[in-house]
Amino acid sequence: MPRPQKVMKPLAGDLDSVLAVIADENRPALQEVVARPFVKWVGGKRSILPELLARLPASYTTYHEPFIGGGALFFAVQPQIAYLSDVNLPLVLTFQAVRDDVDALIAELERHAASHNKPYFLNARKEFGRETDGTKLAALFIYLNKTCFNGLYRVNKSGLFNVPIGSYTNPTILDEANLRQVSQALQSATLKQHPFLQVPLEEGGFYYLDPPYHRTYDGYDSSRFGDTDHQELANFCSGLKKAGAYFMISNSNNAFVRSLYREFHIEEVQASRSVSCKGDQRGKETELIIRNYK
Repeated sequence: MPRPQKVMKPLAGDLDSVLAVIADENRPALQEVVARPFVKWVGGKRSILPELLARLPASYTTYHEPFIGGGALFFAVQPQIAYLSDVNLPLVLTFQAVRDDVDALIAELERHAASHNKPYFLNARKEFGRETDGTKLAALFIYLNKTCFNGLYRVNKSGLFNVPIGSYTNPTILDEANLRQVSQALQSATLKQHPFLQVPLEEGGFYYLDPPYHRTYDGYDSSRFGDTDHQELANFCSGLKKAGAYFMISNSNNAFVRSLYREFHIEEVQASRSVSCKGDQRGKETELIIRNYK
């Protein structure tokens, strides 16, 4: 069967104008670059992002995320007003450097990418523990995140980063286009380092809470997030309800978590598990999405 011919409408104008239209017609479409998480993060929400987006409240004032981590939901939503916070100081400083000093950050990452090998990585771990310049610390944070085992952030009791190097052939240490998009997405965001209990309560605000999951990996900083912390978080959510705010929380699907939030709307969703170092122990499992609205 002969291939149908493409029919073009007559073009008005001089030769240069006609040629420009034809060139534009044949130019491949450029894929829009949209900001996405710039660091790997244990418990990242990419696998359940559609589930979260489908459950956002219809309207709200300020977007709050007290456990910012990789920020997958924030970058997907890109709200006009956002209050982002985390207890992890290097993580927050890195977000601030991306927002406020992206050119210098990119230059530092270019240097790290050009020098990457195991001895350089081991020296970078030491430098990370003593760096005082915010932008240089942020570059080390991203470099280590992209080159360490599984992208883990783990520190010892002294607060020193101690994750070994990963077995990557050619890790993407610098993604300049995404960093610039992230910098733009963060321009109107407030960034703070503090525990979730210090997050201001705002009537009409939306709070997405993604804590270290109960009885799973919780080595996000030198402290640990245990049963008492989960109880305090549940109390914090009750306070949000009383303040007239909306909250959505992700957590493990177990009896302890269900008992903490039994007065709220609880749903199960399928999520990918990727914390284990053994590939055969990764896969799908259920987790909970909990809200005080429907």
